[in-house]
Amino acid sequence: MKYAICKGVLWQETDGEIVIVAPKQDPAYLNVSGSSVWKLIDKGLDETKIVERLSKEYDEDENIIKKDVLSIIKDLIKNKYIKEVK
Repeated sequence: MKYAICKGVLWQETDGEIVIVAPKQDPAYLNVSGSSVWKLIDKGLDETKIVERLSKEYDEDENIIKKDVLSIIKDLIKNKYIKEVK
């Protein structure tokens, strides 16, 4: 599955972490792992590629990374920061 940042959502990286500003919402702050996922979504990578890239970067089992990535994506969708795209 691929995702895209929703229209009107702005973000900036500060000290390795992402700050998200969305209409009618308080700013959101992503930790380092959430920021990594966000930046890869912004680059257009799909879920599988994000998991592959992060498991190599952190030298961690893909199943563990996948669980974390899916949790982060679920939260980002719930807060309407990203959406699924075909």
